[in-house]
Amino acid sequence: MSEKKQAAALLMGPLVHLLHERGLDGDAILRRHGLDPQMVQDPEARLDAAVSTALLDDCLQELGDPGMAIEVARHAQYNTFGALGLAVAAGGDLYSVLNRITRFHRLISDLVTTDLIADDHSVALRFTSNTDHQPHPQAIVFVMATIVRLLRIRIHRDHNPVAVCAPEWLEPGLRQAMARYFRCQVSVADHYSLAFDKDNAQHMLAASDVQLAAMLDATLAQRLAASEQAALASRLALWIEQRLPDGEPAQADAATECCMSTRSLQRRLADEGLSWKQLLEDTRKTLVERHLRTPGMTVTQMAFLLGFSEVSAFSRAFKKWYGVSPSQFR
Repeated sequence: MSEKKQAAALLMGPLVHLLHERGLDGDAILRRHGLDPQMVQDPEARLDAAVSTALLDDCLQELGDPGMAIEVARHAQYNTFGALGLAVAAGGDLYSVLNRITRFHRLISDLVTTDLIADDHSVALRFTSNTDHQPHPQAIVFVMATIVRLLRIRIHRDHNPVAVCAPEWLEPGLRQAMARYFRCQVSVADHYSLAFDKDNAQHMLAASDVQLAAMLDATLAQRLAASEQAALASRLALWIEQRLPDGEPAQADAATECCMSTRSLQRRLADEGLSWKQLLEDTRKTLVERHLRTPGMTVTQMAFLLGFSEVSAFSRAFKKWYGVSPSQFR
């Protein structure tokens, strides 16, 4: 089941700030990629991965600075991350903050998976690709550098990770900029990671508000659940659309495609107020409205594209939806 991967446009505000600081027209660069400069005001806005990659490549060329991600991070604030940034700002101990980032990172991006890894000496955030293509290194390093910047604000300006990892193929200039900013060597690995001293992980961040953090955690959990449910329905609708010309797809096949049991799929859809029958019908109605706007599209062709075995079955469904037959509707 294919879908377009997206990331929050959270780096756009700090990026445009840097471009303007360097004497470049950031708004014009955004428009060059079909983006509205007003998006920089909305940390919850989403960017298609291909657009994000093209934009970052363009900015790299304009700036001529391989350490661009670090410089962009210097302009980041807590509100850069939207609601997640506010939850981080609410504090708690360092381990709780890192765990919060891990739990809710998908609200920022589905391009990477974020894991919290602990051993006897350190606790680390690990970022690994969640797509067939590597996310742009500038985007991942921006997130890493911003996390460290915010922790330095809340803990101490000299608070540093004890270890940092990045892939071997990372551009040397960016690796050097990371080493300077994180104040430690950047080791080679098949992933990106930030590790912090485990002994300090239980220390409370300055001015923590545990009650506010708990309230924001609950809000973020609700948003994540809603986002995942909406993403499931959207993916399934696309999958149904692709398979309808071969006949009505089975719920069991959809469950297999989603790597879950049929009962789990039923529960997930029910949580969203949907059933398989309703999702199938809604998808067909969306498609028929699209096909009705296509000049020359016949009723027989529509019946085929919507997965009906007979034109009469399609006509009955159409009359149920709209109260008239397809020919009368037109």
